[in-house]
Amino acid sequence: MKGHTDEPEPPAPGSAARTARWIVGLVALVVLAWSYPFAVGAAAVLAGVLFMHEFGHFAAARAVGMKVTDFFLGFGPRLWSFRRGETSFGLRALPLGAYVRIIGMSRSEPVEPGDESRAYRTQTYPRRLLVVCAGSLMHLCLALVAFGVVHAALGAPTRDGNNWQVAEVVKQRDGVTFPADAAGIEAGDRIVKLNGAATEEWDVFVSQVQSRPGERVALEIERDGVLRTVEAELATDPGTGSGLLGVRPEWVIVYETVGLPTAVVQALVDLGRSIVDSVRGIWGLFANFGDVVDRIVSPPGDPSANSNLGMRPLGVYGIVDLASDTSWGWSERALMFALVNVFLGVFNMLPLPPFDGGHVAVATYERWRERGGRGRYLIDPSKLAPLATVVVAALALLAVGLLYLDIANPVDL
Repeated sequence: MKGHTDEPEPPAPGSAARTARWIVGLVALVVLAWSYPFAVGAAAVLAGVLFMHEFGHFAAARAVGMKVTDFFLGFGPRLWSFRRGETSFGLRALPLGAYVRIIGMSRSEPVEPGDESRAYRTQTYPRRLLVVCAGSLMHLCLALVAFGVVHAALGAPTRDGNNWQVAEVVKQRDGVTFPADAAGIEAGDRIVKLNGAATEEWDVFVSQVQSRPGERVALEIERDGVLRTVEAELATDPGTGSGLLGVRPEWVIVYETVGLPTAVVQALVDLGRSIVDSVRGIWGLFANFGDVVDRIVSPPGDPSANSNLGMRPLGVYGIVDLASDTSWGWSERALMFALVNVFLGVFNMLPLPPFDGGHVAVATYERWRERGGRGRYLIDPSKLAPLATVVVAALALLAVGLLYLDIANPVDL
């Protein structure tokens, strides 16, 4: 029996260093949140998406009886963790993703004899398929919820017929000074009449301006719900002789909500449409890989980098930059969140290691080799390691290239 002592127990090995890392990390997080609030918020959303992806794998594995030993956000040195039951949960130092460890994912992994019946490799084909597809299914569920929230609560952005408003006032171009700025026209204004004639349709307005080169015209403008009249002397296009004002249009957007049952139906329609679009986009990425490379290596400010935006890939930086645009509302951001989740869910099912689709391909091939009652067949994971290394290296290069493209030639919608 030990005697009583007032001397404090020595700290656990490494506890001081761990505490220091936490303090440094919290200080850095506060500084970043103060300086770049939207970027930190986007990082938190991304962490949440990664968590939900792995939670899908975790929940599915537990549901079918597999043993899960780890559920961590990040990689590298462990920062913080706790154990509940047979699973350790926590955070690691490198915020580059998340992972769930299920025992027996390959035939070479050692497993305790008492746990072999709960290993991934001993499960039936449908159970293995459910577990490896659960991450992508979680992405689709997140997208479905986001689509539903847009239609039921935030309002789906819809063009208000042919109504338009001023997106940008152009002061000068090709040596011609435009009168819109001098007349006091601002972005967001709606020009509803020209000399008393309605101009709600853009084509009508353009034809009216072009037919009056050099004339002084009266423009009725709606700004913040208030009508006012300004005058401007239209410039003349030196090439065509037509009139010029100097405004760039954008369509007026209204936000329409519907009842919950209709919102659910519309969300399902949006989900199906976006899955098809993601498949087409991924196919286009590979089919037009040369065009993608040309865009990535384009010099800063090159207009060809953003031509045909349907074929313009976006990286994480580009997505965050778009979503941080002050002209975007929560409806547009929720739609972006939904579309990104759909793309991640579809992209993750590519039949290549280390994607979840690679596990699907392996499980399917193993099931095919077992046909006719031939017994359990397991692929040697070492044979797939070179392919996985090439895929990871290609993804890393693509990520770096897209980061450069998003910074050098940002997309402006």
